[in-house]
Amino acid sequence: MMEGLDTSAWERWKAYRTAIRKPIKPASEHAMQMKLVKYGADQDAVVNQSISNQWQGLFDLKVSKPAPGEKPVKTDKQIAADNERWQQMQDRCGREWDRHLAEPLAKLKLADALLARYMVRHDEIGHEDRMEWLRDQMAGLLREANAAKVYGDPHLRSTVWQVFGDRGIARLKQRAAAEQTNPNMVANMADPVHQRGAL
Repeated sequence: MMEGLDTSAWERWKAYRTAIRKPIKPASEHAMQMKLVKYGADQDAVVNQSISNQWQGLFDLKVSKPAPGEKPVKTDKQIAADNERWQQMQDRCGREWDRHLAEPLAKLKLADALLARYMVRHDEIGHEDRMEWLRDQMAGLLREANAAKVYGDPHLRSTVWQVFGDRGIARLKQRAAAEQTNPNMVANMADPVHQRGAL
């Protein structure tokens, strides 16, 4: 037997072909086994699909369209490709992040856009890790940024609320008021430790 071949799926396939009076010829047996091995972990599903549709050959899995409002289920291969693309994007963004944006306020605006993207893709594997990374990045940027400018921008204020909650907004408002009354207090207010829900 060929390495990587699902023998139970192969035996069912051979039995099915014999049952429909289209037995696999010895000359094509090796080629058909190679084709089945190519499907990896999906070999059983490919054989089931061919048998249930009364096909004589093995074909890629047909993905049925999801019902309206239902999200399509991704295969392991698609999830791995998405995660690889996300990591490449993170690496590319990380290189450009410091090169083009020196102002913390500009970086916070990019973080706002990134948050919107993460919220749309909230059901993907690794979502919590991505949100934790964004939370850490934003906490550092908020410590560096002018709190009054952040608080004065409705989009950024909304982003702070979405990521850090009511405590984050209260802390930002407190820092903004402190900056207006005494700019020297800003350095003392920047707490180096942040927790989920607080700046």
